[in-house]
Amino acid sequence: MQELLEKIEADAAARLPLAPGRQPAQELARYKAFLKVEGHRLKILHRAGAGGVEICRARAAIIDLLLRYLWDTAKRSLSNEAQKEFPQLAVVAIGGYGRAELNPHSDIDFMFLHNRQVAGMRPLPYLSKIIDGILYPMWDVGLKVGHSARTVEECVNVANSDMQSKTSLIEARLVTGDEVLFKKFQKALVSKCVVGYEAEYIEMRLQDQAERRSRFGNSACMQEPNIKNGCGGLRDFQNLLWMAFFKYRTRSLKDLQAHGLIGEAERKQLDAAYDFLLRVRTEMHYYVDRAVDVLIKSLQPSVAHNLGYHDRSPSRRIEVFMRDVYKHSRNIFLITRTLEQRMALLPKPRRLKGLSLRSFLPNGRKPSAEPIDGFTFAGREIHAASNRVFREQPRRLMRVFLYSQQRGMPLHPDLAQQVRNQLSLVDRGFLSDEHVRETFLTILNQRGNVAPILRAMHETDLLGKYVPEFGRLTCLVQHEFYHQYTADEHTLVCVEQLDRLWDAKQAPVAPYAALFQKLERPFVLYLGLLLHDVGKAQNDGDHAISSAKLAMRVAKRLALDGAATQTLRLVIENHLLMASLSQRRDLDDPAVIRQFAKQVQTPETLSLLTLHTFVDSQATSDKLWNGFKDSLLWSLYHKAMAVLAGATEFVRVEEKQRELLMEEVKRLVPDHLQEEELHAHFATLPARYFQVHSPRDVLADLLLAHRFMRLQISEGDNPLAPVVNWHNEPDRACNAVKVCTWDRAGLFSKIAGSLSAAGLNILSAQIFTRSDGIVLDTFFVNDAKAGGLAGAEQRDKFEAVLIQALTGQEVDFPALIARRKISRPVYEAYSGERLPTEVRFDNDTSETRTVIEVETEDRVGLLYAISQTFAELGLDISAARISTERGAAIDSFYLAESDARKIIAPERQRSIAHKLRHALKGIKPR
Repeated sequence: MQELLEKIEADAAARLPLAPGRQPAQELARYKAFLKVEGHRLKILHRAGAGGVEICRARAAIIDLLLRYLWDTAKRSLSNEAQKEFPQLAVVAIGGYGRAELNPHSDIDFMFLHNRQVAGMRPLPYLSKIIDGILYPMWDVGLKVGHSARTVEECVNVANSDMQSKTSLIEARLVTGDEVLFKKFQKALVSKCVVGYEAEYIEMRLQDQAERRSRFGNSACMQEPNIKNGCGGLRDFQNLLWMAFFKYRTRSLKDLQAHGLIGEAERKQLDAAYDFLLRVRTEMHYYVDRAVDVLIKSLQPSVAHNLGYHDRSPSRRIEVFMRDVYKHSRNIFLITRTLEQRMALLPKPRRLKGLSLRSFLPNGRKPSAEPIDGFTFAGREIHAASNRVFREQPRRLMRVFLYSQQRGMPLHPDLAQQVRNQLSLVDRGFLSDEHVRETFLTILNQRGNVAPILRAMHETDLLGKYVPEFGRLTCLVQHEFYHQYTADEHTLVCVEQLDRLWDAKQAPVAPYAALFQKLERPFVLYLGLLLHDVGKAQNDGDHAISSAKLAMRVAKRLALDGAATQTLRLVIENHLLMASLSQRRDLDDPAVIRQFAKQVQTPETLSLLTLHTFVDSQATSDKLWNGFKDSLLWSLYHKAMAVLAGATEFVRVEEKQRELLMEEVKRLVPDHLQEEELHAHFATLPARYFQVHSPRDVLADLLLAHRFMRLQISEGDNPLAPVVNWHNEPDRACNAVKVCTWDRAGLFSKIAGSLSAAGLNILSAQIFTRSDGIVLDTFFVNDAKAGGLAGAEQRDKFEAVLIQALTGQEVDFPALIARRKISRPVYEAYSGERLPTEVRFDNDTSETRTVIEVETEDRVGLLYAISQTFAELGLDISAARISTERGAAIDSFYLAESDARKIIAPERQRSIAHKLRHALKGIKPR
């Protein structure tokens, strides 16, 4: 760089001095030649691979030299006496020119700093002579100049009236003139415009940053990125330095490193990214021959070629080049965001949805909470209890994201950096670890709250390491013109779109929300979305087929059962089918519908494909979907569902899946279990049971039922007593407690009440009753106070209370539950607002039962209150689906009147809803 500057200075010394008596207007050719020769020199160096910062600083140096020679010429034109009395004047570069960073067509902004050299609105002779001697020649040679003339006091007033002006002035740099006046200006700017304005300025910069990112796509991986203003663009880098200057008075990344606020690796990544993007912007200016910031698709091939990407295939050339653009933009976006947290630049947040960031604990205080599994949960962030937290137990790399999901708390920036630093632990053993995969699938099964976690995992690069098929999509260009994002970003936006369906209430999204909430295995859809485009990385034809093949590898690693694997394959293989058929085929042709139904095979797959089609379209481009396409998709759904529901060949598909499940269970069954018991188990449970249970789950229930039946013939045992089995599931951060007993009135409420009385929080439940009267209930619970696993005392308490309740002894459940002191819940509503209670009746889903869905704020004792109300109303619960997601309970109960009739009468429905709401009002929020 120094050698380059010396060459530029030597050329300026040879070309720019004027002979005595000559004026700049008479020597314009001289100035033009200097700018042309030096501009050409920089272009050659740039195309030869010179860095972006080097070229931009050299460009600023060229303008510096021009200004200095013009200043000297104008000053020499004054009389000797006037030169002796020359007042305090200076030319000060501001903005990007002040940073000494000028792309070929960047604006050249500078200020004439003076000491009261203006009378009224007119400059006094000295200032006028300098202004005219500089501006007119610069305009005449074709330079785009922005200028102003201000005193120190005027600079202070302007800076305090406008944030952008303040930002421009803090980057001021003396080009030529009075150094004393310039130092006075710098001192006044800091004392009167920076000191005392830190919080206000940082807040305004953050607001401006959020608005700017929103305007330009809110992603560092847009197909046509704005190199200057987009997420991860040059402005993000500059914004960080501006805010850091106000808080710490630092001027560069090296200053931040010296303060211990940034590591060397982070600094080098940021420097490399900024240099690369400046180089890209320089090439864009050269190629288009004007100022331009958006790297549109038509520019990408030429810019890539001129920057040294010479692959013979244009598409391959663009892929490699744009991947580098995205990689560097992503680094700027992620690292600057991390530093904003680390330096406590962000305000203290509320508990917010999605990717909102939490502030760093002030003054470096250590969190005071007791560690759980190697982590502490304080300051609304998760911290590592030690630097060896992951080396001691690699499985925590995945579990920490489950804790983040459950508690609505992000990883502290230092913890996120620890994850990045320990990715070498994600080895073959980690990929095949059953505990890790159980945690991952639990994350995927938290309907409505998956996207923030997958994005956080992707930002630490854990997601791509654990699912390398997805990792290959990172920063991958999608060549279709209608795509807004890179392949990995598109996938994550798909998942975000699916999350949004969870509580959607407005048309046209509400029908999709209803479909989404009825899914028995949401993890299959989330996994399908994560993998639906992974075949694009292979670039070998039909990406849907390739993606499905790769998904089978993932399914094998995750040990999915046969039915889930088959459904996953069908969804991914056909993920483009519904959009194509609904928009391009005659939906009134029975052959079209029947052939589609044959490909889909089951109602579950049809529902998954419908949801996949909608969110995929929304994520591809929000401008592509409309009411007409929506109506076509629903038309295809309803017509295909009618075929699937009525045709025997599709019933046989479900029977075949059940037979496949039975064969898998049969291979696991121990010798002491009779085959008749296996067949009886499969014959006495509803179809839904087999959709939601893996072979090992079925075996566990079968063994539990076997134990229960043996107790019935044992002397001395009470036949009404239940069989209870506990299983610790640390990978899911909960316990699974199974209860097997005879069905009876009020059974569900007694189990739920016993769990709450033991201080346990019910996260979800699966309730099934065999046709022979045996109940198999599974509850997933954790400690309602600390959020950890249930302790031995709580287990014993639950079993003691339950046995009392089921063997005819009196139990005061409300009093037992009220005595439990519960801390702030692990699951908490994001908005901080109370959720209204909604009660819905559905007489269409089941042929024999009414489904009552209750949606309300989650709290301890909730399930007991609901089920006890049903018992008091004389309603029989045959099945239930209990889920706690994002601070809300969404519980569905399959009920009938005491005489086995559905709940049809509107008056009866209103009475039930009223009593439910009244009962729930009596439960205090935690």
